[in-house]
Parts: sequence; C-alpha cells; structure tokens
Amino acid sequence: MSQSTTVTPFEVGAMSAIVGAGIGYALAPRKYNLEQLLTIEPDVFEKSLPQKSFVKASDAQRIARDAITKARDAVIKAAKKNEAEDKIRDFLKSAELDDAYKAIKSFLPKARLQSAVVLGIIGGAIGSIAKIIHDQKNV
Repeated sequence: MSQSTTVTPFEVGAMSAIVGAGIGYALAPRKYNLEQLLTIEPDVFEKSLPQKSFVKASDAQRIARDAITKARDAVIKAAKKNEAEDKIRDFLKSAELDDAYKAIKSFLPKARLQSAVVLGIIGGAIGSIAKIIHDQKNV
C-alpha cells in the first residue's frame, strides 16, 4: 500500500517565500551606507528617510538630512555630465557628509528587512507559479 500526499501551490509558495526571505535577510547589508544613500533612486531614498520622520528630530539631524539631500542633487547633476563617480568619491572623503551620515544613521531602516520582504514575495510568487505549471503538465 502506498501513501501519497499532495502539496498545494499555496504551500509551495509559502515555503518558497520563507526561503526567499531567509536568503534576502542573509545577503543584505545591515543598513544603507553613505554611498548607497547618495545613489539610490529618489523614491527609495524618500521611503528610507521620509521627511515626516525628521519633524521630531533634532536640528542637527534635520541639517544632516538636508546635507545628504543636497549631495544627492549634486550627484544627479554630475551624472548628466558623466562626472558622478568623481563627485561620489569626493563626497565619501568629506568629513561633513560622514558626520551627517552618522547623525541620521539611527533613522535608516534595516536594509535587511526590505531585502527579506522583497525576496520573500518574489520567491513565493515563483514557487506558486512553478507548482501550478508543474501540476498542469502532469494532468
């Protein structure tokens, strides 16, 4: 007598999501570093350091966010002239921006959490779709 169990696409998707989240968490950096803050997309930057979060922040932290925002704008302008790498290198050597980064570091969300969520969602979707396709081929 043989026993067989079936696994639903939801179960495969859930397991794939858990595995994907684990991989995303393990491979992601703890927090964004200064170079990443200067080069990430504007919407990601705003989600990482929303202006609303700095309403209750100290003056030094608000000034630090403004300094990093101005540096980002300068990098964007330099990119139009193909000089972004030089500009980033100069900013990374800047003691002022280094101090600004240290002042706002506590506001940065964990990049690990974001990566885990993204890879978990992708893994779950791929796992579920693969299971559905596999089941249809075996029908």
